[in-house]
Amino acid sequence: IIGAGAAGLAAGRMLHDAGHDILILEARDRIGGRAWTDHTVADFPIDLGAEFIHGEHAATHQLVKDAGLHTIPVVRMDNLWWSEDGQPAVHRDKLAAPVREIIDGLLREYDAMPYSFPPLYAREKGLWGDMSLGYYLRLQGWGDDALKMADVLLAQTCCARIDGLSCQDLIREMQVDHAGSEEFRIEEGYSALFEWYSRDLSIRLNTPVRRIRWTTDGVIVTAKDEVFLAEHCIITVPVPVLRRLRFDPPLSQEKRRAINAFDTDSATKLIYRFHESLWDESLTFMAHTGVAARWWTPGYGRDNSGVIACYITAGRARGIDDMTAGDALEFGLKDLGKLLGLRPGRLKRDLVAGKRVSWFQDPYAQGGYAHIPPNAFYERPTLAQPEGDVLFFAGE
Repeated sequence: IIGAGAAGLAAGRMLHDAGHDILILEARDRIGGRAWTDHTVADFPIDLGAEFIHGEHAATHQLVKDAGLHTIPVVRMDNLWWSEDGQPAVHRDKLAAPVREIIDGLLREYDAMPYSFPPLYAREKGLWGDMSLGYYLRLQGWGDDALKMADVLLAQTCCARIDGLSCQDLIREMQVDHAGSEEFRIEEGYSALFEWYSRDLSIRLNTPVRRIRWTTDGVIVTAKDEVFLAEHCIITVPVPVLRRLRFDPPLSQEKRRAINAFDTDSATKLIYRFHESLWDESLTFMAHTGVAARWWTPGYGRDNSGVIACYITAGRARGIDDMTAGDALEFGLKDLGKLLGLRPGRLKRDLVAGKRVSWFQDPYAQGGYAHIPPNAFYERPTLAQPEGDVLFFAGE
């Protein structure tokens, strides 16, 4: 199994428990992939990558229970604080009626997309295929200002631009997702769950795979100066890393086309710890259309944590990644001051620690979630198909 992220560990766990002889090869010096818990910034665990359990029915809940861990419920979108025109953020219930109606309308429009796609105008024009989420919303009558808000509230969730997301792929995801709408954090952090989940599994860390030779009889995997032989191989690495792997013979034309169809964009977190919370204790999610667009409180549900994080993706994140870490944290601090209605000097006086985490700069991630652009929605099932009865693919 190539990769010890969530998909690789799940494959390893199931096969090991079924009595198979497995070995997981991981390039990093840790397991978890794009889930990574930090214990240095604060006196509680902070997840630097994947942070939430999305849905009250998600299978993760049973794993958390079996591991003896705990969850903290978090309400985000229904507890959104929004900032307009550089003003301090206010709860969506207290926004001016026109702004509140745009946010509520965009969320309703998005939820209704599986039942209203393609929109009437597109049907009249014979546009029955696919389109971007941005184009779909434009056809539904939303203007530029609303599209900027939708980019933050909807597209950034997928680590993408609103004009880079396939409606058909989003709809398919909605139709198969039955996990529910509630959200949670793991109190002990995702790494604690993965440490328990990977118990007894054979895992080789610091073992980046370079080449996979495969025949109908099995695989020969070259990693560093070592060679591993197996009957089957499950590949769970992110798409940008998958593109770099050398397969001999090459993968099928259909598989290569599917791999190249995916887009992966930047995903960056700016994490700040203050002496105390400088925001309303009920704050869980805060946003605006600026560069440092989305903020949340990793310490929500804990006593006076004083920790807040900015999650930035796509083009916004690329700009933040191009800065030095110090400049990036300074930039985020200025935006935070505007959102909270506080002077930058007050924030700096109370600041204890700051950390930037760029997943694009991680060589074994090279970005956040992979997504499907318009008119390529049929490639996700193709990516999931095996090559012969030898190479299998999981994860994205």
